[in-house]
Amino acid sequence: MTTSGALGGPSTLRAAVDSSSLPAQIHEALEEAIIHGDLPPGSRIRPDDIAAAHGVSRIPVREALSSLHEAGWVEMRPRYGVYVKERNHTELQELFEARAALEAEIARLAALRHDAGDAAALGRIVEATKKAAADGDVEGLSRASVEFNAALRTAARNSVLAALSLGLEKRARFYFFPVSGMLGSEWGQKQAHLADAVASGDGAEAAGSAHRYMIETGEAVFKLLGPESFSS
Repeated sequence: MTTSGALGGPSTLRAAVDSSSLPAQIHEALEEAIIHGDLPPGSRIRPDDIAAAHGVSRIPVREALSSLHEAGWVEMRPRYGVYVKERNHTELQELFEARAALEAEIARLAALRHDAGDAAALGRIVEATKKAAADGDVEGLSRASVEFNAALRTAARNSVLAALSLGLEKRARFYFFPVSGMLGSEWGQKQAHLADAVASGDGAEAAGSAHRYMIETGEAVFKLLGPESFSS
């Protein structure tokens, strides 16, 4: 007697997993759309439109919007709907201050714990950043920035710091993605200096370089976006 179609059987379990992952998939898609500006700050998100675009009911969309609200990506306004959050200058400052402290420690550990493969990976990404900047490749710049930070996290060998760093980086992309093309040449220079400090095993220099990198990037993002881009 086969039980593959019974409750808890393989087909039922697969369907349950697929169904439960829908809100997470929609959350991720909307999050990326917000980061990339496809859903601009202050714009309204209509659940019916999202459900139709994904070919699903409103239920997983509502769950996704709820999790986006909890994560700080959208605002739910009773009787008015769901809106993408506005950029906020105070949040920008606090975000890059927090990243500066965290990335400094990650860079320090990377300098102490990296191996030859880690150093080589950082070097390759620096070259990719420089090439993307020379070509005016905004997507390439953004991708290289993400890869550089991921390579530092790998070299640091600390999973807790890595998880915290990844979460803050995603929030920061909401601010710096629109001006990535204008930050490219600076990114290449600062990445190169940090990569050299890591490769040489100089923890103090790596930490200081990473801290400056974050603070200066935050200041540059504010200037490039302009005060009019912020709600406060």
